[in-house]
Amino acid sequence: MNASDLFPPSEFLKSEDVEANGGEMQLTIKGIAFKDYEEDDGKKTRKGILSFSEMDKKMSLNVTNTRVLITMFGDKDIDVGWIGKPVVLYVDPNVPYGTKIVKGLRIRLVDEKQNAVTSYWTKAREMGFTQPEGMAHLRTFDNDFKAALAALSANPF
Repeated sequence: MNASDLFPPSEFLKSEDVEANGGEMQLTIKGIAFKDYEEDDGKKTRKGILSFSEMDKKMSLNVTNTRVLITMFGDKDIDVGWIGKPVVLYVDPNVPYGTKIVKGLRIRLVDEKQNAVTSYWTKAREMGFTQPEGMAHLRTFDNDFKAALAALSANPF
């Protein structure tokens, strides 16, 4: 038995959930709601809650992630404008929480170009490529990361 078995599963995503899925999760926003919380000092706060099409677990929004969503999708009619939008959740190991630094969930835009760059270099490192070797391989595909990645995946040298 693990200590975590003593507690019921949370309805909210945690950094451990994202880490268990490879460090990132691409999800689609299904809904936005509010939840009222009572702090230790009795003060009540209201937070936004995101739900996702791909899973039952939800995400409680903090100011940082809300600002990212506003930058990506706007701040008007969010209950309509954010629905159906894809996002990537990832773990940031340096999130200030009170007086501590903890792991926390962050949101970023699904960016196909950046995903291809990250995937290419991850695969190249797994295959033992040095930086110059990876750049040379990439140049053979006119710096097209998707094509270079496809070649690495299809022909693992």
